[in-house]
Amino acid sequence: MAIIGIDATSISVAGKGVSCYQHNLIKALAVLDRQNSYYVFLDKRNILPELPRQSNFNYIRIRLLNHIIWDQFQLPGILRKYNPDIYHTTSDTLPVLGKTKTVLYIFEIPDYRVDLMSTCPGNSLYSRISRGYDKAIFPRGLRKAVVIMTSSKSTEADLIKKYAVQEDKIKVVYPGISDCFRASADDTALIDTRRKYNSAGGYILHISSSDPRDNTPTVIRAFKKASQEAEIPQKLIIAGNVDPVSSGIERLIMELNLKDKIIFGGYFPQGRVGELAALYQAADLYVDPSLYEGFGFQVAEAMACGVPVIASNVTSLPEIVGDAGIMVSPKDVDGLAGAIARTLLDTGLRQSMRQKGLARAKYFNWEITARQTQEIYNKLGK
Repeated sequence: MAIIGIDATSISVAGKGVSCYQHNLIKALAVLDRQNSYYVFLDKRNILPELPRQSNFNYIRIRLLNHIIWDQFQLPGILRKYNPDIYHTTSDTLPVLGKTKTVLYIFEIPDYRVDLMSTCPGNSLYSRISRGYDKAIFPRGLRKAVVIMTSSKSTEADLIKKYAVQEDKIKVVYPGISDCFRASADDTALIDTRRKYNSAGGYILHISSSDPRDNTPTVIRAFKKASQEAEIPQKLIIAGNVDPVSSGIERLIMELNLKDKIIFGGYFPQGRVGELAALYQAADLYVDPSLYEGFGFQVAEAMACGVPVIASNVTSLPEIVGDAGIMVSPKDVDGLAGAIARTLLDTGLRQSMRQKGLARAKYFNWEITARQTQEIYNKLGK
């Protein structure tokens, strides 16, 4: 039996990718493993979703300060206090001190995030310090970790190419997707969802945020071109926590005269995941020409809901979608517009993509993720 510490400090009802990973992995491990003992470290400021209650899972709520203090001062003290055999984290900035065997899960290398931070407005002194800290500490963490799990072969390749990590130290372990993301056979519910979003004639779905990698302006321009040339009746729904004004998207929509054809669907945190699933299920098409993805939860969720997917042909997305969707260059407006029109006008193609997507989505299962993770724990705990 091993004692395992799990970093779950990102878990919250409002969380996204990392929160989803931590929460669902813990739930899946609790089902599989009643032998190992777990200490799960939580941020006491977060409102938490439901977590498993069983004797071998212990929850430790900590008031985190900023991430530098947590990494280098709070966390080493916590690890000394609870003395786990293995510490599993998604943080790419590990403590310099301490000898606990660390399993590091990496969705993506931090290069993109660090570079993006330097271009953001309001670049404070702390932001500059934090950026320098991330650049300095990340390579140390890669050397310190005894096992590095990655969310995709694409991220594995980045680690090998850019940081010279030994391949035998890396294990690709795909995240899963929630069981609520599944195809719906309830036609009435699909109709009701479309009416809710004032899209009785159908819609294309795109999920966006404040991150420029979402490439939303390209989606809007391609939608305009496809609507004009193919006369498709569908609207475009942009969901997520994107701010239309500060992002410049609202201005682009007005310039292209698309005000009546584009709807903002809002943000769906973990606590409203059922509503997000319904939005996927009623869509005619999901479009994701992202510039960079370490995994790509949205394309996997869309496929699981039986929605045809068009995604960009870079980083992890071709690996996740496989032959189930159409891949396009993320900056190719004409190519994306053509793929949108072709998919919406060809019922046979859309049905084929739907069936392939449902099959492909089965690869991303939290039970599989937990089993592979448990195998790593067991090997290290010997």
